[in-house]
This record gives sequence, C-alpha cells and structure tokens, in this order.
Amino acid sequence: MAQTESVDNLVLVGLRAELKALQEFKATLQAEQKALVAGDVATLTALSQSKLDQIDHLNRLATKRLDHIASLGFTANRHGMDEWAEHMGTAALDVWRSLLKITSEAHQANQVNGTLIQTHLQHNQQALAVLLAATNRASLYGSDGQPEGAPQGGGAARGIIGKA
Repeated sequence: MAQTESVDNLVLVGLRAELKALQEFKATLQAEQKALVAGDVATLTALSQSKLDQIDHLNRLATKRLDHIASLGFTANRHGMDEWAEHMGTAALDVWRSLLKITSEAHQANQVNGTLIQTHLQHNQQALAVLLAATNRASLYGSDGQPEGAPQGGGAARGIIGKA
C-alpha cells in the first residue's frame, strides 16, 4: 500500500511539473505568434530551439507519467489518467483538468502559428514570383548591347544602339 501511495504521489508531483512545463510552452507559442506577426526572424530563430527543447521535456514528463499510472494498474492513456485522477480525488482532478485545458490552448496557439507561417510562406512565394518575372523582363539588352529577341543583321532592324 505504501508503494502505491508513493507512486500516486510521484504521478501527482510529475503532473504538476508537466502543467508548469506546458504553461511555459504555451508562453513560448504566444511569443512565437508575436514574432510571426512582427516578422521578427531573430526572435523566431531563438524560439525554435527553445520550443524543440520544451517539446522534448514535455514528452519525457508524459512518458514518465504514463509509465507510473501503468504500474498502478491503470491504462497508459487519457482514459487511464481520467480514472487515476478520479481515484485520487479533487486535487489530482484539478491538476489533470488544468493540464488538459492548457494542452488544448497550446494546440490552438500552435494551429494559429502554423497558419501564420503558411501565410508568410505564400506571401514570400508570391513576392519571389514577382521578382523573377521582373528579372526576366529586365533583360531587355543582351551582352552585345542589342535588344533581346531583336533580329540580328544591319539596317533599321538593329535599333537605335546599332546606329551609334
């Protein structure tokens, strides 16, 4: 019985750590959103590594939590966590529900950021297409000083530069 209580306590302590880490991750997503809106590439670069580290940390915490509840006889999934939290009572239920709520909010923030990134990518692709089209039109004269596509030969066909 004491071992079960000890593991239950480990799950609850881990759940609180996971909630704190998830709140930090959500704050990172909000900072990323601000940087995306502002077009702040330097901040986005710095946030990208931090975000990856946070995701790795969250995954480790979740794996540990699921391993612990499995050792208590609960299934290692959300349903098992629901059962465990109900078994533990109000304190565990409150932390678990908070974690689920923050998880949903972080997911929504990540979806918004993905949409912003996609929008920036489309704008960049459109700008690049315009620039490439302008570059193609800007080659009006070849290396010989003659208009591109102009017929080669003498007389009036050589154009103004040919008369110089």
